Amino acid sequence: MEWEKIDKIIKEALKEDIGNCDVTTESIFTDNFFVSADLICKSKGILCGLEIFKRVFILLSPNFKFDFYYKEGDFINKKRKIGEIIGPVKELLKGERTALNFLQQLSGIATETKKLVEGSKGKFKIYDTRKTTPNLRDLEKYAVKIGGGENHRFGLFDMVLIKDNHIKAIMEKEKLDKISAIKVTIQRAKEYWKGKYKIEIEVENLEEAVCAYQEGVDIIMFDNTKVDDIKKFCKFKNGKKDCEIEVSGNIDFKKLKKLKKINIDRVSVGYITHSPKAVDFSLKIKKLKI
Repeated sequence: MEWEKIDKIIKEALKEDIGNCDVTTESIFTDNFFVSADLICKSKGILCGLEIFKRVFILLSPNFKFDFYYKEGDFINKKRKIGEIIGPVKELLKGERTALNFLQQLSGIATETKKLVEGSKGKFKIYDTRKTTPNLRDLEKYAVKIGGGENHRFGLFDMVLIKDNHIKAIMEKEKLDKISAIKVTIQRAKEYWKGKYKIEIEVENLEEAVCAYQEGVDIIMFDNTKVDDIKKFCKFKNGKKDCEIEVSGNIDFKKLKKLKKINIDRVSVGYITHSPKAVDFSLKIKKLKI
């Protein structure tokens, strides 16, 4: 991880929660004594974000110590003690919620990803999307990797992905039908970048996919496409490895089961980052440390 970048994110999160002062903690504690606290997992899932969790506290005080019993990527059952944290009570209370928020969100993403990866049975790879929390993309895509998934592009800067709105805008501006617009967008991207970036295009049916394939794209993404059309394209492609096949759009386990019967390369899923079910954690102070 780029810790300089991550530290900036953590500091902003702490500032959001603490503001100018933790008015409760400052009013109750006259001195800043040391305590130990247990980190408890209250719901089962894949553990992800331990280093982020630790970093929250270290940025508040260098005097924290940690002892974890599980490692990143481990499956944790409900009501398990993950480890112990020892440090000054004021900073522990100031950092508690922010640290747990990172841990629960990243563990939730890793857990949802792992479910899909296991559901795919190795038939294809599970990819994330750009449907991430603003400013948290690096962390959330990291969590996808911990869950066994793969990262699609990180942003608009690292590959060409021609989507429906690109095609629609060309259709409207240049008065073209969709197939002609698909050809134009691919040709222009290829001419402009001359092989510097991979080119992927989003299609909705068999005709569009065949057109894109003939224009020489690297990846064809079937978005909310009928399974029969994907099957027909795979038959048309006849096992050639010159273009990857990706499927996207409202992917669930029912659809995943159908896709396992088709010779595709990858499935991209938005909900693993935009609406994962968080893994619940708590931090419980247990005793004074001298």
